[in-house]
Amino acid sequence: MIAIVALLARDASAQRLTVAGDRFAVDGSPRFLTFISYFGAMGAADVAADFQFLKDAGFDGVRIWPNSPEAPQLMRGDGSLDPSGLQRLLDILDRARERRLIVDVSFTAEHIGGLTAAAYRTAIAFSTSALLPYRNVLIDIENERNLYGPFGRPLGASDVAAIAASIKAIDPARIVTASNSQDLPASAAAQFTADTGLDVTAYHDPRIPSWYVAGQLQSVVDALHRNGRPVYLQEPTRFPNPSTDRAEYFRTAHANAKRAGAAAWCFHTDLGFNLRGTTFRARLQSRLEPEWAFVTSLLPRIHLRASNATHYVVAENGGGGAVFADRRIPGLWETFALAAVDGGPALDRDRVSLRTSDGRHFLQAVDGGGGAISAAGEQPGAWETFIVESGAGEAIAAGQTVTLRTASDPSWYVSVESGGGGPVSVSRTSKGQWETFTVVAALP
Repeated sequence: MIAIVALLARDASAQRLTVAGDRFAVDGSPRFLTFISYFGAMGAADVAADFQFLKDAGFDGVRIWPNSPEAPQLMRGDGSLDPSGLQRLLDILDRARERRLIVDVSFTAEHIGGLTAAAYRTAIAFSTSALLPYRNVLIDIENERNLYGPFGRPLGASDVAAIAASIKAIDPARIVTASNSQDLPASAAAQFTADTGLDVTAYHDPRIPSWYVAGQLQSVVDALHRNGRPVYLQEPTRFPNPSTDRAEYFRTAHANAKRAGAAAWCFHTDLGFNLRGTTFRARLQSRLEPEWAFVTSLLPRIHLRASNATHYVVAENGGGGAVFADRRIPGLWETFALAAVDGGPALDRDRVSLRTSDGRHFLQAVDGGGGAISAAGEQPGAWETFIVESGAGEAIAAGQTVTLRTASDPSWYVSVESGGGGPVSVSRTSKGQWETFTVVAALP
């Protein structure tokens, strides 16, 4: 029997993942979550380095397989947990908690020889008890349960419902799902979630050439939304399937998933399956397209060119002080990391923050607007939040003309006197030419 009492003594200070209507919430704030497949976590050479890289890149969480055949496994065939496997899992979750990453713990019964449905239920119950201190975790009872389960056979609805009930008996607040593959229509997957009492509909959408297109994703999300629960596009297609050879396909899918109303989306890659003897960063760098190009573009680094098409906005000394629009050649101090406050890609009319190149400061409307702008903000709070508008109705991208205004009432627009060459303020209540900027992609 696992010594659960000792495990519960672990420090529980971390993010708290909950469900708010049809969205996820982190520490009470609704947020669109972006995950990445990290199935080989149990055998990864340097989890701490991997997680720091992913956090810095802009990911909210990772999806792991504790029973992966490429690593030490958590479960045994008799339904007990392997002590060293459990310790490894808890170490992984500790590293995630330190970096404020969400973890999707996806179980795979088919990878454990001799495991019956009853023993699987017991193993998941033991695991649930061990995970009690970790409020940044959601549980997927079985990856693609309509295809897989004990002895490689599908895990039926009655088994899923029983396992979900056993989890809730131990941890009523734990977010629980059981993912379905594209072989089950999206509408049927939504009904399955409702019928089995799951919290989230986790779905692996069709791996077809048009998988990334707005209309295709909207139809899938609409069907999944019929049960009113969060939609988690947990495993979209991956390279080398059709329409996957460029990062642009994934950037488009990511934005379209958020626009369609999904609660979360996962960048699925086979490079996270086996991480023995290497770092995840090195694995991702080994495939420049689409993996490396997508991962390094998740948190866009941009320049803001003033309306005179000559000058760029600059945070003096890379942040911490004054802001002007008087530089003709964009460099490091003229570079900002654009992030949507509610997660995911920054879309037209999203609330965003702009972090300066020193990595420690944010553009700030002093006193909330009506006067000066600075780069002295140390947290992305109300004064550091702006509404970005392009009029395009899609993700903010290089080449677009945008405005930035405060989220306050009244709204104040960021403005450059004379259209460029001098000071920047947040002092106009209407937009004109001086309040427009062109988004320019920063060099890697």
